[in-house]
Amino acid sequence: MRIRSSGVTWREVDGEIVALNLESSSYFATNATGARLWAPLVAGCERADLIELLVATYGIATSTAASDVDRFLGSLRSNGLLDD
Repeated sequence: MRIRSSGVTWREVDGEIVALNLESSSYFATNATGARLWAPLVAGCERADLIELLVATYGIATSTAASDVDRFLGSLRSNGLLDD
């Protein structure tokens, strides 16, 4: 899966991501944790990669990381920002 390359523009601002879906004119912003997940999604990655990244970076339980990743991916999908 990856962040859509067409119809989406984004910038990193103060360690957070600000994205705009140009087709729907919807605005999306992340916190620092979401920004940490953004770069692998721009390059293309798997859900498991994102979970491992959160566990390694923040020292949280795998189940907590999985829940956080699923919630984040759900937000990206509902805002039309993700290509699966």
